[in-house]
Order: sequence, then structure tokens, then C-alpha cells
Amino acid sequence: MHQLKTKYSSFGSEPTGGGQWLHLHLHSPVDGSTVSVVAGHKPPDPFFASGSFLMFPWVNRLEPNPWARDPFYPSVHWLTDGNGISLHGLFHNLPRVILEETQSDEKSVVKFGMEIPDSWKGTFLSKIQVREVYELTPSELKIIYELENTSTEDFPFALGIHPYFRWNEEENIDDLFLIGSGFHQIKLGDYLLPERVLDGELVIHSEIPLSGKNLDDLYMAVGNEVPYIGLFSMNKKEKLIISGGNFYQVFTPQDRKSIAIEPMTSTGNFLHFPRANPSIVPKQSEKKIEFSIRLDQF
Repeated sequence: MHQLKTKYSSFGSEPTGGGQWLHLHLHSPVDGSTVSVVAGHKPPDPFFASGSFLMFPWVNRLEPNPWARDPFYPSVHWLTDGNGISLHGLFHNLPRVILEETQSDEKSVVKFGMEIPDSWKGTFLSKIQVREVYELTPSELKIIYELENTSTEDFPFALGIHPYFRWNEEENIDDLFLIGSGFHQIKLGDYLLPERVLDGELVIHSEIPLSGKNLDDLYMAVGNEVPYIGLFSMNKKEKLIISGGNFYQVFTPQDRKSIAIEPMTSTGNFLHFPRANPSIVPKQSEKKIEFSIRLDQF
């Protein structure tokens, strides 16, 4: 286990276990209390059922998938859903190694590199260097991905994170409300691949009670505001804000103990859905993708 700490916050992850998140405790700007905002991964939970993991070089589902061939498929890095559609990219369970680290009371930072399998070496994907940076301050965790394309071709990709959020252990998600900057929902088909943007209605721009709601929905940001989706409890005076990316998948597990809010740069099926907005790392260049999780005053 690796731990980042400031005077009032802490973040734990498991570098050798795919960078799984174990806990995130942030400092309330309202009353100075410590709030557990992530349902950390704990065995025997399945890898994808708690904590958080990286989705790259695609997010959620991709069909057809150009990586569905040797040496990427079949392998221990390949995951499919019940319909045989590939899920969540290839990097989620790669071991991390610490490249840099600084810790202090006000700000602590760690940068991880990814260990790719020997079988990938020499492939196009091996020429994309991925570094994962965490910056922890008392009330915020920033997650920054540094992508370096060392090849002679442009590299299209989709990248996201898949955290499971909660409000301390005692709050069920049915006690929480969802807020956001305003989105259009994207209709998903029978195989949970995006079909079309429902751009006639603006959603998640006011308070939405989560009580009784079962969600597995994809949203596209609209307007010029920095996109975000957040949570708050009527019993508290803080809000938890998740930002970064222009697309969000929101999923409620059956046990109602957490909610997955997944900020992403593109939709699922990003190579084939016309409005997926794939990102590009041009040849011989670098790109940064940043997400943040922060406790704010309501």
C-alpha cells in the first residue's frame, strides 16, 4: 500500500494491484471534520466493484475493438461484459512504480509510471508513455495523466477514471443528492453502447434525490462552464465535486453503499460513435488530462 498524507487529508492506493484506490479522506472546509469520500477497494471485492481504476486507451465499451488481437487479447489485461464486448481499456490492472514523491502538511504529490507487459513491447501502444500523478491538499485530490507519444503517428484515445463515492460509512446513497453543471443524456442501446444524444432536455443541473434511483447513464456536458457532477447530503453543509472531462458515466451498485461517478474525455465506443469526441496525442508530443475531487462549502 502507498499513502499520501497532508496534515488534514490522506489518500491510499495499491501500486502493485493496478493502482486501486483504498481510501480518500478529505478535510471539510465547513467544520474541519474528516470525511471519507471514496468506497475503497477491499478484498474479496471484485477488482471493478469498488475503489477506482484507470480506463485507457478506451473507456467503458468498444466494439469493434482494434486491440482485440494478440498480444493484447486474450490476456489477463482483457475484460469483457456478459455480451462479449471489451471493457475499460487495458491499463486498469498494470503495476505502478513510483517515479517522484514529495510529502508535506499542505500538499503531497506522487507520480507513478506504468509497467507494461513484455509481450506489448514493440507495439504501437508501447510507444505511449503513461504517467499517473496524484496531488493531495487538505480538501482536494487532483488526478493528472501525462501521456507522451514517442511514435511517428498521432494516437487517438479515450481516458477516464472509475471511482466509487460515498459520504462516510454511515450514509447510504439514498440519503444523498446529485448536482451538476448541466448535461445532455446519451441514450445507450441494448449492449450499453452509445446510440444518440438526447439533446432536447438539460439534465443534472439542479438537485436530484438519489433515493430509489437505479442509474447506469451516460452524460455529455453542455455550455461553457467547467463540467462537474457532485454529491451532497441534507445532513451536511459540504458538497463533493467531481470535475474534469466532458463526459460522465453514473452508476449505482445494487448494494446502495456507493455511487460510481466516472469523468471521461470521451464516450464509450469512442472510435465509432459520431459524437464521442476522441482525444489525440500528436506524434512526438505530450498531453495532460486532469480530474479533481474536492470538498467545498455548499
